[in-house]
Amino acid sequence: MGILIVKTPSVALKVKGLLSELEEILHGITSIDHEKIQREFLNKSWETEKQILPETTWAWDAYKAKVVVSIEFSLIDAVHRDFFRLLMWHHDGKLDAVIYITTTFKEPRFHKVKRDIEIRYRNYPHLLPFPILLIGLEE
Repeated sequence: MGILIVKTPSVALKVKGLLSELEEILHGITSIDHEKIQREFLNKSWETEKQILPETTWAWDAYKAKVVVSIEFSLIDAVHRDFFRLLMWHHDGKLDAVIYITTTFKEPRFHKVKRDIEIRYRNYPHLLPFPILLIGLEE
């Protein structure tokens, strides 16, 4: 499993009592299956399919105590859309940290998401003003 920690989200998760819970969820993942991973969060009392805006169908895969979870196994463009939506939620005070889950072997690959996050932080350090925990699941 690849892991990138940006702006120490583990501190935010620990303060909220969610770090050990996240570790349990990650250990419970037995396959790269979006619904099964989402169910692991639901089993720990996370809201799933948390609507982002009332006038859209956009939703976070899981949400608890101002921590957003996005599970993305399809397109790098979806990751970029998520960054925009995360900025909106941060602006509205609904977001303290992000857990972003992808894979190391299919789009959007962990290393591409990692690269894009690092480019944003290096060139525009204030553009993503919240901590991100990027997790790359392996086959």
